[in-house]
Amino acid sequence: MTDLISFLLTTGITLLYFFLAVRIHQHWPNPFTIPIFLSTVAIIITLLILDIPYKEYAHDTSLITYLLGPATVSLAYPLYQHRLLLMRNIQPILLGILFGSGMSMLVSYYISIRLGIPTDWSRSLLLKTITTPVAVEIGREIGAKIEVIPTVVIVTGMIGAMIIPTILKVIGIKHPIAKGLPFGVISHGVGTAQAIKEGEREGAVSGAAMALTATIMSFLIPILFLLV
Repeated sequence: MTDLISFLLTTGITLLYFFLAVRIHQHWPNPFTIPIFLSTVAIIITLLILDIPYKEYAHDTSLITYLLGPATVSLAYPLYQHRLLLMRNIQPILLGILFGSGMSMLVSYYISIRLGIPTDWSRSLLLKTITTPVAVEIGREIGAKIEVIPTVVIVTGMIGAMIIPTILKVIGIKHPIAKGLPFGVISHGVGTAQAIKEGEREGAVSGAAMALTATIMSFLIPILFLLV
């Protein structure tokens, strides 16, 4: 009974925070009021104030975490709708994925060396641009610290979703392929949700980029670790 009450309260508070964050973003739409960011900050503050261990919170909200998989799969629908656009531009999409993911890994590797980050933590950082379910499985293969991966992925997704729209606007990028690609490559699911707000085609490109990034990296990263 106690576990059920804890589950209901924790899940209810999480959903309430997200609902309030959505309402705030609707009234004050800007990169720093995206719902995932506001709700995450509110949850962290609540856990600190109430002294609730993260493991306990993660256990009580496991249902929400489980739904991440189906939510990711549902992104296949806009991919199907805009499949012709994606196929016509498959070459720049693949090049963007390889370049973006490669640069992200190089930056993470360089920072890890400079800061003296432990090996298992640095390997987790390499996976920050890959959607969580896939990143966790790759992490098991390469000896990464599994507990760190979801946090790294979510933080990367939030930061990307917050700053990518501003960068695209400043640079003057308007083509749907160029606009959608960085969301999917860098910010995976969180970025794709933001890309959909930019337009259906941008969302489709972002979803394709996210899926292809996860697929390509799930093959390349383990192979690279075998060769090194």
